[in-house]
Amino acid sequence: MAQEMQLSVVAPDRSVVDEPVQSVIIPGAAGYFGVLKGHVPLIAALKAGLVEYIDSGNQRHYVSISGGFAEISPSKINILADAAERSQDIDVTRAEKALENARKALRGEISGVNSVEATAELERAMTRLKAAKSASDGR
Repeated sequence: MAQEMQLSVVAPDRSVVDEPVQSVIIPGAAGYFGVLKGHVPLIAALKAGLVEYIDSGNQRHYVSISGGFAEISPSKINILADAAERSQDIDVTRAEKALENARKALRGEISGVNSVEATAELERAMTRLKAAKSASDGR
């Protein structure tokens, strides 16, 4: 049995995950990285992406985040996310609508949104849809 560590994912409005886990894959600003118990202490900036973790029952879970920071110690991972949702909580219809709106904004069909904002919204929407799909596929 793998050694466990505590994973905490917190968004500004709520705690999203707080449970023991075996391993975690995190979307760092410089690329995805994995964490196991005993990891060296680290503080990392995060980009929009999927936090993937395996719980103590060997089940895989996904959390969509839209950036933030991770504080890692040998036995605990704290993720302070700008926004976070468990894959099973994502409203796919709403995420698809956000994706379409972001694409329209990038094409210049929506005024008042610059390309940087539209690109960030596109990335968030795609990440949310990927998380929802990963959960439904059982990956």
